[in-house]
Amino acid sequence: MSDRARSEPVLIVSADDYGYAPGYNRGILAAVEAGAVDAVSAMVGRGWCEPEPLLEAGVEIGIHLELPGPDPREQLERFEHAFGRPAAFIDGHHHCHALAESAELVAGLAAEGGLAVRSVNARHRRLLRRRGVVTPDRLIGRLEPSEPALPALLAEGAALPEGVTEWMVHPGYPDPRPGSAYDAAREQDLDLLFRVGPDLAARARRLTHREALAEL
Repeated sequence: MSDRARSEPVLIVSADDYGYAPGYNRGILAAVEAGAVDAVSAMVGRGWCEPEPLLEAGVEIGIHLELPGPDPREQLERFEHAFGRPAAFIDGHHHCHALAESAELVAGLAAEGGLAVRSVNARHRRLLRRRGVVTPDRLIGRLEPSEPALPALLAEGAALPEGVTEWMVHPGYPDPRPGSAYDAAREQDLDLLFRVGPDLAARARRLTHREALAEL
């Protein structure tokens, strides 16, 4: 997760959007219970963000920033108040944390708090690492339902490349309440995780963000 080379493939499976809708929460918790995800990011500004079930599940929890919205520092403070501890990592809804107007601010907050941040491309990755922020070496996963549910890197069936790969997923059960365009695709992601999850451990070492950070 830094410029330091790794001699092994590492995979972090991160589920986004906890708190977006009750159906999505149930799907994420089912994936956690099945051991199919390593980390979950929560939307602390949503009325359906219920900390207790996620805390009881024992999974690593980060923050899924929403911008425009409250200042990122305020969202981090809300997270700590709700969950009783700081976020383990930072990512953003529709990659808002990596936009030109927010990337530097988020990087500064992450450096200040010792948090990992999801990097969305090479340019964003360089910015984070210049600020001393740890981030995976590559990001895979879809943002649109029209994209393949299983990323090409995982579909190939071979061992993953050296370094840290983050697989971004959006598991859930259909729930029309938030009006998400990704609603139906969430159950596809959940079913996919149940099917491929057992095979991933043989292809890469599974870690949380904090575990990967501790090894640097």
